[in-house]
Amino acid sequence: MAGGSTFTWQHALQLHSTLSPFDSPLPGTHSAFKGAKPLSWRRYNIAGLLVTVYGLHELSSTATQTSCLWLLHGRGDTQDSMGHTASALLHAWYAKRTRGGKELIAICLDQRNHGSRLIDNVANVSWKQGNPTHGPDMFNLYSGTASDVSLLIDQLPHYLPVKLTEHIGVGVSLGGHALWQLLVCEPRITAGVVVIGCPDYIRLMTDRAIRSKLSSCTSSDPPGRDFLGSVDFPPSLLAAIEERDPAGLLLGELDLVTADDHLHPPSKFEQERLRGVLEQRLAGKRILALGGGKDRLVPVKCGAPFLDWLQKATDANGGWAGDLNVEIAVVVDPESGHEFSKMMRSRAEAWLCDLLAGEKSTPKHGGNKL
Repeated sequence: MAGGSTFTWQHALQLHSTLSPFDSPLPGTHSAFKGAKPLSWRRYNIAGLLVTVYGLHELSSTATQTSCLWLLHGRGDTQDSMGHTASALLHAWYAKRTRGGKELIAICLDQRNHGSRLIDNVANVSWKQGNPTHGPDMFNLYSGTASDVSLLIDQLPHYLPVKLTEHIGVGVSLGGHALWQLLVCEPRITAGVVVIGCPDYIRLMTDRAIRSKLSSCTSSDPPGRDFLGSVDFPPSLLAAIEERDPAGLLLGELDLVTADDHLHPPSKFEQERLRGVLEQRLAGKRILALGGGKDRLVPVKCGAPFLDWLQKATDANGGWAGDLNVEIAVVVDPESGHEFSKMMRSRAEAWLCDLLAGEKSTPKHGGNKL
């Protein structure tokens, strides 16, 4: 159950704990990483946040600059749940890196109200699990975590022996939601692998609310018509979504005529306005979005309208913002549910290695859809 497993790790998440992250239980969403070879790790207290850095001892003796992976865990887990993932991704790069190739470390931290930061576990669970404020709770939680990463990008270098020259994100589930925010709100995150995460909070939570049979959804025909702006999803939350959520930021103010206006090219006026937002927020960034075809918790259908719209807009072969050098690959593992599957792991490792090597491993727009 999301939100419950955080207690499993709580005893280990202390600054001076000697218990290795690799001795912590592996969550079901990460079973594909079982057996990943451990590597060096060290805890830090950065501005009151417990942070784990992986791979410092594996850096070459002459390393002065390095790339940095920010790994963001899922709801109910902790930073230690990403230890095997950090190890696998770093070892994948070590196996391909040629002499003089980029150095790489990984950073993990607890999402707000998780692990070493746990205050109230009820706030981590869903409507069905007994949390009436799930709508604002989850958005505020991962939005706050995204802000924490920006803070740590500023402050972590004070404690490291190398200079961080590149910042790449890898987020799973809740961590994927947070990474989407970082990709549009933090210019120093220049690339990211979003695993079973969603760039459209409104679609995701409307779908979840309908399936949870909230009264704000079941009282209307069709179900969900009155959900947005209700006590379950208040107007102030909608305003926050339009400021930080990718779909809210880019699609929230379209001059809507019909419900499927996002399927059609924006007007010239809207293109001019949106082009400025895209140029400021996403120009030059590379994104790999991985989803599970059988995922019921974060269905790929919830992110698909925005991703399709964004791919068409930034398509180098005719998109109205095709010259902004935004590269997006969307890959769906048709047989996986809400998990970081073996196929997703393989795609993520290949994508990361090609990114670090300066190569292009995937077509820009959707060529790897399954």
